Parts: sequence; C-alpha cells; structure tokens
Amino acid sequence: MRRLWIWLAVLAAAALLMAGCGEGKQEGGTITVWAFNDEFDQMIPMFEEAYPNIKVEFTKIPSDEIVTKLEAVLETGVGVPDVFVGEQAWVKRWIDMDVWENLSAEPYNAEELAKDHFEYVKDYVRDKDGNLRALTWQATPGAVFYRRSLAKEAFGTDDPEEISAMMKDMDSFIEMGRTLKEKTGAALVPGVNDIQRLFFFNKKQPWVVDGKLVIEDIVLEFLDVAKTLRDEGLDGKLDMWTDEWFTGMNGNVFSYVLPTWGLFFVLEPNAEEVFGDWAAAHGPASYMWGGTWLGIAKASQNKALAWEFVKYITTNKEFLKKWALESGDFVSDMAVVEEIVGDYSREFLGGQNHYAYFYEEAKRLGASGWAERVTAYDEDIQNSFLEALQEYVVGNKTREEALEYFKELVKTQYPEITVE
Repeated sequence: MRRLWIWLAVLAAAALLMAGCGEGKQEGGTITVWAFNDEFDQMIPMFEEAYPNIKVEFTKIPSDEIVTKLEAVLETGVGVPDVFVGEQAWVKRWIDMDVWENLSAEPYNAEELAKDHFEYVKDYVRDKDGNLRALTWQATPGAVFYRRSLAKEAFGTDDPEEISAMMKDMDSFIEMGRTLKEKTGAALVPGVNDIQRLFFFNKKQPWVVDGKLVIEDIVLEFLDVAKTLRDEGLDGKLDMWTDEWFTGMNGNVFSYVLPTWGLFFVLEPNAEEVFGDWAAAHGPASYMWGGTWLGIAKASQNKALAWEFVKYITTNKEFLKKWALESGDFVSDMAVVEEIVGDYSREFLGGQNHYAYFYEEAKRLGASGWAERVTAYDEDIQNSFLEALQEYVVGNKTREEALEYFKELVKTQYPEITVE
C-alpha cells in the first residue's frame, strides 16, 4: 500500500508539471515566429534557456515587407507562423482580420496575467467585444529629446524640468524656436513632419466616425504651426529618416521628437559626437509612437507552445525586469517599472533617469483614452495629411487647396469613407 501511495504521488507531481506549473517543463516542440525587431535576437535565447524543450525558428523580416508577407500567408493559410507581431501602425489590421487567438479566453486567461500592464497597451489591441488579441513587453511613450549645450546657450539652463516648462504648449514651443534661432542659429526641430504625433495623438475623435472623415481643429492647428515653423525658418527642412536628418543630431538641430525606442535605436547610435549632451523633456503634448504586440495565429498547430513564448516575453516579471535592466527598454508591466524606476541613470542623457520620465508620460497617456480613438484607417489617412501638409508648407498650395487635396487623397484610397 505504501508503494501505491508513493506511485500516486509521483503521478500527481508529473501531472502538475505537465500542466505548466514550472518554467520549461511543458511537452517540447518547435514554434515559428515572424517579426521585424532586432530585440528578438536577444529575447529568444533567453526564452530558450528558460524553456530548453521548446525551439524557436525565428524569421526576421524587414519592417517595410512584413505586412505584405504576412497578408500573403494569411490569405492562403499556408506557412502561417505560430506567433507573429503587430506594430502600432498596423496592428489593428490583424484584429479586424480576426487572425489572432482570443487571449482573454480559456486556456490563455491573459487578463489576469497582464493585470499589471499599462491599460492603454492592452486597450490598443482589444477587439470589438473587448477581448485581448495580443500582448506586448513594452510601452512607448514619447519625449522631446534636446541638446543640453544649445539649451544653456539659448535659455541659460539645461535642466529638464525648466526646459519642459518652457515648452508647455505649442505657442511656447514656437517661441523657443525663435529664441534658439536668434541666439544660436539652431533649428528647433529637424523638419515639420517630426511634430506630427504631438497633434495626431491628441485628437478627441477617431479619424472616421460613422463612416465619415473627421478633421478636427487640432489637425488644422498642425497645418498652421508647420507653416509658421517653415516660414520663420525655425525647422531644419530635413525629411525624416534621411542621411541629413540623422546628421542633424550631431549638428545644429535642438530637438528630436521620439519615443522610448528612439533613444536606444535612433539617437544613441547616431549622435555619438555629442554623446551625453542630451536630455528628455515633456513636450507641448503627450504622445506615443510605435510598439510591438505578439499574437498567436488561429491557424497555428502549436498553440500551447506558442502561448508559452508569448506569455514569457510579455508577462514573466523576472524576464521583464532582466530585459529592462539590460536593455533600458521601457516595459509594459507597471509593477516591474515601479520596482526599478528609482535606480536608473542614462549616460547619454547626462545622467537623467529616463525610466522615471517615461513612467510619468505613460501614466499621462493612460488617462487620455486615446487608444479608444484609433482605427485601422489612421496610418494611411495621416500619411495623406502629411503629403498635403508638405504641399502647403513649401508653397505649392494654399491652405484651402491643401485641405481639398487631403480630402481627395482619402476619397481615392477609401471610397467607402464619406468626405465632406
């Protein structure tokens, strides 16, 4: 009888392990993951160390190709990866297409696992019924990164709090540009497109409401501010992502409007000549930019293993803490952020605690409700607006002509939208 009880105890313990009570104890296998992010080169080995019985076949696809490649396999149903990413600009497409598993439902129960995540990173990927379709390891609030030396020369201080107060609204921001031009000759921003998210993310309504295009006053304000910057010579006339735009980081450009990842992947690798001469300020408005969510394909034949990967990368607090401390990336879990927020000092930012800054911005974003105003049309509509705005600022079109041009672009791209 004693042997029987021992045997039953062994069986019970094995059942618990098979149910996933221990990291890396599940039945093994291989999963496929498609993404464009360099981060997965470091994340996947960390996952495989925790789950040695699960192998990840990772396919890295350039960001300008991944949507087309994913749409092709999703349409045919052949070669669909077990896990694939959605980026802020197009994640709504996957939700509308209903190609991801419902993570709020059994057996995932992601609501509980992600209970400490910033609400807006969850709200952004809920379907029409309120279910989570993906999760993320990061939050991407934005900043106005500025050159300390130019700030001291123009304003007599490089203190982030004082500089933030000087750019509390758009009128103040423009006035800073005038002072900079007068005292240093520096451009306030590289180009007029750089400030777009300060306006787009502070709209009060979606771009499309009840099938109609909505053009809010804040969007019209963007036109006017952009024209003022250009006419007064306050921007550098640089197009984003060009060689000249990157060169401006080491030159005579005061600020770059970038989010969390802009610090690590854009500024730090390209502003080496002025390393340490930067700081982060709260700009005229809060915004976010980018972000990557992980979802499990409905077509996956390895959903249990795929879930272990998604769950680990996005909700495992030990992993998230390690990732944050090693990379400096701002993670999505508030409990993890609160645990480590006081210990940061970024050398590139002259010793500023970027984690404390981004935590404050992330909380502001969460209170704004902007995630509920996003539609699948946004990226295309905003790009059309920027095209029209450029015609206006360079003098090819009047303000009225630019607005009409914008409306025509939307009509052509989306005939189903009513444009008045």
